[in-house]
Amino acid sequence: EKWLPWTCGKLDVVGMGELGICECKSQSNCWFDQMIYRTEASGVAVFLALVVMSGCAEGAARSYAVAKFMTVVCLVLISLFLPNTVWTGFGSWATALSAIYLIAQSIVLIDFGYTWNETWYKFALEANRRQVGSKGYRMWLGGMLLASAALALGAVSMSIYLFVDFQDPSSRAVNVCAMILSIVLLVVSITDWCEHGALLTSAVVMAYTIWLICESLAASPHENFKLPTWAGLLLCFFSLFSTVLGAGVGGQETSAPPARAAGLMDVEGGEAGSTATPPEEAGSPRMKSSEAWQFAAYAAIHAAAALYVTSSLAARTGPTTYALRVSAVFVSLVLYGWSLIAPKVLTNRRF
Repeated sequence: EKWLPWTCGKLDVVGMGELGICECKSQSNCWFDQMIYRTEASGVAVFLALVVMSGCAEGAARSYAVAKFMTVVCLVLISLFLPNTVWTGFGSWATALSAIYLIAQSIVLIDFGYTWNETWYKFALEANRRQVGSKGYRMWLGGMLLASAALALGAVSMSIYLFVDFQDPSSRAVNVCAMILSIVLLVVSITDWCEHGALLTSAVVMAYTIWLICESLAASPHENFKLPTWAGLLLCFFSLFSTVLGAGVGGQETSAPPARAAGLMDVEGGEAGSTATPPEEAGSPRMKSSEAWQFAAYAAIHAAAALYVTSSLAARTGPTTYALRVSAVFVSLVLYGWSLIAPKVLTNRRF
């Protein structure tokens, strides 16, 4: 923790004591914030470079893992010599643009809600098929109802608490409008009209809506509210882990076609050596176009996650950040609403 101030002290002897990060001098918060900005900016740069290189995703996704890590380290070291004002500006932009990640995270959690509901309902059907009675079936359905009730009631209770505790008119308006909209979507999702809706998924969306409201309050210039840093980082880790676990690039290995055995006519014609697939080509299948686009999307999500980590550890809030966080609340709800009505609108597609 003391190596940077020690180094800056040595540079001060030769008249370079204010070079780059050394401008912080004895301000402990400045050292922490500036190192966060430099580290996360380096990570964002690497992930955006991977997005740009998605056209050659075969190498970008599966090769040079050490080089990608060392690039971040090298960029951090180079950034130490650049003025703090550059990275303070990055911190302001990162805090504002972290709303992009909150919207992307809502898509991940909506998908998680649908998967959770489908998985538990499948377990209920399997239990009903295996057992003579319906005890197991009822237990799984009861678990789904209990989880839904806990999330929904917890969200409503937290919304009431925020309404009472935070009296700024704009904060209250965001809270009430977002909660009413999430309840409306929950009601729609359990009607017979909405065949693809699910109570459990709607409850997950309600819980995440409360989190987004808290994120907007933390960025509000009119409120003095701070979210626990560990909670935001834990949710960020869970979301990224879900994307990797669900369909991580490189995790879904495409089975390579087996090498064609040399036939009798090939052997007699001396063509066996030219038709057999080399073992190294058979063992390393090339990425499909869809996998390349998927890789680019995940690299972009990780870049947005780095912006969110910056906003969690060293936030620089303001009116713009607050407006974008509020937008993230309602964009996320609109995305969930679209997932409910899309099967009715796009009737020629399968969902």
